[in-house]
Amino acid sequence: GTENVVRACCVLSIPFLLYTSSIAAVGPNTACEPMLRGNEDTEYSGEVELPYGKTKAMAEKIVLEANGKKLSNGGKLRTCIIRANTVYGEKAAFLQELYLLAKARNGVLNYLEPENTERNHTYVGNVAWMHVLAARNLQLKPDLLAGQVYYSYDDTPSRKGFLVRHQLLSSADPSVRLGSHIPYWKMWLMIQLHRIIRAILSPFWRPQPFLNVPLLNTIVTTFSFETDKASRHFGYKPLFTWQES
Repeated sequence: GTENVVRACCVLSIPFLLYTSSIAAVGPNTACEPMLRGNEDTEYSGEVELPYGKTKAMAEKIVLEANGKKLSNGGKLRTCIIRANTVYGEKAAFLQELYLLAKARNGVLNYLEPENTERNHTYVGNVAWMHVLAARNLQLKPDLLAGQVYYSYDDTPSRKGFLVRHQLLSSADPSVRLGSHIPYWKMWLMIQLHRIIRAILSPFWRPQPFLNVPLLNTIVTTFSFETDKASRHFGYKPLFTWQES
């Protein structure tokens, strides 16, 4: 799909391409190494394991390699990338699912991440605003923005993911309270048991996996960043504060 978009830009002489990627294109990787307060220039080694991250990494490579490609009218294609992180908003499906699960447990919100994890969240309106500013400035300052990658960020605190989710949900419904930590070994065991049951039932029924080990490792690994690159390059400032979000 990304190859087709680039090809269309070249044939139709569309000079600017802003691609929405994901932090999943970078990590956490197979080794589950933590990244604490990195930035766009932080080197992060290892192979991305989840299919979503792999496809995003491939797409990023295509988009960056397309920067400077010749267009049919003789001009050049200019590209840049925004890596979105955990995006939340009023209609965020994962928050709705967590809320329903919490309500089913008498308002208790259990969590999987260990106490030492940290990750970034960004309000959907701020992510959209960053795209608007980047698209505008890619045209105004192509030499600065072309070939660049930007992490999306705002005033949402970089902290343990379960605390952010609890604050978001409890602000909408004060009856939601924080429960207990689910041990890693328990989730790993459940995944393995689910795989065995799925294999036994496969001739008759193939239940969908609720979680897998690579995704579990991603959840329990710190991956956060601290950057002001979007502010420096195209004057980005969040439209919505953490309190408004």
